[in-house]
Amino acid sequence: MRRRGLRGLAALVIAATVPAGPGTAAGTADIRLDSKDGVRTAIVRPAPQRPAPTVIVLHGALADGERTARRSGFAEAAAGRGFAAVFPDGINRQWNDGRESGPVSSVDDVGFLRRLIAHLARTGIADPAHIYLAGISNGGMMTFRMLCEAADLIAGAGAVIANMPAAIGDGCRPARPVALAMLNGTADPLVPYAGGGVGFAGRRGEVWSAERSAAFVARRNGCTDPPHEAVLAARPDEATKIVRIDWSPCSTGRTVTLYRIEGGGHQLYGRTSVLPAVLGPGTQQVSAPDLILEMFAAAAR
Repeated sequence: MRRRGLRGLAALVIAATVPAGPGTAAGTADIRLDSKDGVRTAIVRPAPQRPAPTVIVLHGALADGERTARRSGFAEAAAGRGFAAVFPDGINRQWNDGRESGPVSSVDDVGFLRRLIAHLARTGIADPAHIYLAGISNGGMMTFRMLCEAADLIAGAGAVIANMPAAIGDGCRPARPVALAMLNGTADPLVPYAGGGVGFAGRRGEVWSAERSAAFVARRNGCTDPPHEAVLAARPDEATKIVRIDWSPCSTGRTVTLYRIEGGGHQLYGRTSVLPAVLGPGTQQVSAPDLILEMFAAAAR
């Protein structure tokens, strides 16, 4: 009973990372695609000009595309840079990131996201040369899986409060270099910065450390120099400090940046903190959606 209770609490607080917004009608979607797992859906926030650079944003566990489109800040960050933004739905509001067995462990989310990317290119919403993937928590770990298994389709990746799932990383062979931006808190109680077991009880599968995850991608991108660290922001009225870690130069031109939020918890940084007494503090010193979209926009130029 205690184990089930901890798992349920972990799922609820992960879902709360993106604050709830106004309710929407059930089944609201702009895209519906047939897949081997049934009809899959996504919300689209198109750019004024088409085709456009496009970011696909993967929600956290027990959130959904509509909620993430409304409340995460990614839609606004994308629109401000001329990007389309797409918010797909995971089955049972989860993604099969390869981390653990469970109700979605047989779902082909890699196949679904491949179909979604093909649809966005075919319908003229997305420029196929400039498709980017970003994810929050469970969605960030799914982003790492896509980086490993479908790098041929994406030009860059962003992950917030998420590390490489160990079971995926151990066999990861990206098809091509992919630029990466990560934001991770050192006091995250669910996705440990230093790696290990996920969740309050550590039983939701294993992840690498944040720095190992970033360094792995950096090596694949031809970044050979030691990483450079610099304090990006530190305010006396906040408990957190932001350290930017850059792996560059990289022979492929695909850079890797990790924002280490010292003292930061399991929060979507730059947005309203949720349950900080349980999840740890957030910060207003940086905005995760803006930092990730800034990297994508630089890559698209």
